[in-house]
Amino acid sequence: MMTIVVNGEQRTVQDCANLLELLAALGIEADRVAVELNRQIVRKTAWTITPVASGANLEIVQFVGGG
Repeated sequence: MMTIVVNGEQRTVQDCANLLELLAALGIEADRVAVELNRQIVRKTAWTITPVASGANLEIVQFVGGG
């Protein structure tokens, strides 16, 4: 288990090998989100190679369509 901060809220989640696995563990669909990890925006193409460690600070923004 690891403790992280997601959008200002402390959460405890299963250890994850990378950012994409973390999103899945959080129940977030990866197709419409942007992720900032420790104050750095992470491009979607790098999610599978970006490790997430305990103590990480994430901001996850979901895109919403509408008119």
